[in-house]
Amino acid sequence: MKLLMWIVAVSALWYPPRLTVTPPPDSTVSDEVEIRVTSSEPLKRVEFLLDGSVVATDTSTPYTWVWDTLSVNEGEHVLTVRAIDLNDRVASTDVRYIVDNGLARGGAFYKDSVREHLSAQRWEEAVRMARRAVRLLPNDAEAHHLLAQAWMGASQWTKALQSAEQAAKLAPSTETLTTLARAHLQVAFAQTVDEEKRFASLRSAVESALKAGELRLNGATGAQERASALARLGRLEEAADTYLRAGNTADNALASARCYLLAGRWQDAERACNLAERRGADKDLLGTYRALILALRGRLEEARNALDKLEPGEQAQSLVAMARAQVALREMKAPEALRLLVPLQTQRAPDDGALDTLLTAAFAETRDFPRAEEHFRNALLSNPLNWQALAQKGYESLAVGSLMNAARYFELASLIRPDDAWVLCGRSLCATDRRQAVEFARKAVQQAPSDPWALVVLSSAQWRAGMLDDAMRTIERARSMDRQNYDFGSPPDARRAGQIARILGRRVILPME
Repeated sequence: MKLLMWIVAVSALWYPPRLTVTPPPDSTVSDEVEIRVTSSEPLKRVEFLLDGSVVATDTSTPYTWVWDTLSVNEGEHVLTVRAIDLNDRVASTDVRYIVDNGLARGGAFYKDSVREHLSAQRWEEAVRMARRAVRLLPNDAEAHHLLAQAWMGASQWTKALQSAEQAAKLAPSTETLTTLARAHLQVAFAQTVDEEKRFASLRSAVESALKAGELRLNGATGAQERASALARLGRLEEAADTYLRAGNTADNALASARCYLLAGRWQDAERACNLAERRGADKDLLGTYRALILALRGRLEEARNALDKLEPGEQAQSLVAMARAQVALREMKAPEALRLLVPLQTQRAPDDGALDTLLTAAFAETRDFPRAEEHFRNALLSNPLNWQALAQKGYESLAVGSLMNAARYFELASLIRPDDAWVLCGRSLCATDRRQAVEFARKAVQQAPSDPWALVVLSSAQWRAGMLDDAMRTIERARSMDRQNYDFGSPPDARRAGQIARILGRRVILPME
């Protein structure tokens, strides 16, 4: 019995562990394959050597290594598995594999295949084919762009971002930069812990989208195409003027009015509407725009009555419902706005994120922040240059006391609309430097001298900066413009001023086209 125990002990000391490797030897492998090692005894670590070079080490069971076979040439390769047990004994085994990814078909074949899979939303297959295209055509921007789209479909945001960056580096274009912007957005929204990283990704998204927009503008071949590109870049006043110069038509006059409405320039929007009327514009669109002008001027009851008188056709019904919802939001009737907006989601017509932007506001006003965040995400993914959604998010952050996040959102919006009064007022309300707060607000009033809510923000900034006489004169100017909505005896504090700007200064939201 003692002899038997001695033999077992010696065996344990001198005989190395027995290893089993899967896939088994002589297997044909492709794409990514997991190499798994099992041992007859506990191990300290397992080393994986491919064709003699160490490629990975694993110290915990199960001992695995994921081998990307597209990183090597087609044909036979030798994988050496080296295991070290708790007694420092070494066991080693060689396993031969045959790599066959079908690369002989060529890069063009795989790019065509990717397009087919993308069209059918077969994301995993699209990824497999696109990885082969990139392997064969490493300097082909289209191959990297297709791979980025496939990763996006597969919800692999970090990998999508890497591929999109490579595509944009190889060939910066409207398409590659727009995909890059959306990849940055997905990475931002996936970041739920680190706010710094989230806003860095959001900023990168805006910057990429601005570059895409500039390329679109540079490539515009006609006045209308140029006007559309300007509008998407947030250069709304230029776009409005360009539409008017594009041709003497009712549609161009209405497009100009739409741009002025989006910019909050209600006087110019009114003139453009008058011009559109003389040119025989659609009465439903014209009536909707004029009702929104009334809403911008704070004449909410008149705006509601004007919309109620409309009998819109099928094409204009969604737009009229969105306009009614905006009046309701200004009246602080968010539940009513939601009753108007939620049914429109089933239509899902392309709207550049306008509907999602309105839903973001309505859900935030009802304190349903998870759903507000969902629609905010959708609004930016539809249009990464949606400055209205960013500014609106800034005001929402102010309302819940998140000053730092509010400042970040307003800064992002200012990358697109640096001189917009609503954005400038937001920046004033967030500024920790009181003199800077006054400067932002003064600039806002210069941009919107007929809007009392901008004066309210200026008076609040002046009051906080100790400019008491100036603050009282400013609030009196606001009161003289609209006593019904701005009957203040003294300048409000920053929180109240922010609420006024958020509700009464809210920008009109319309589809870009």
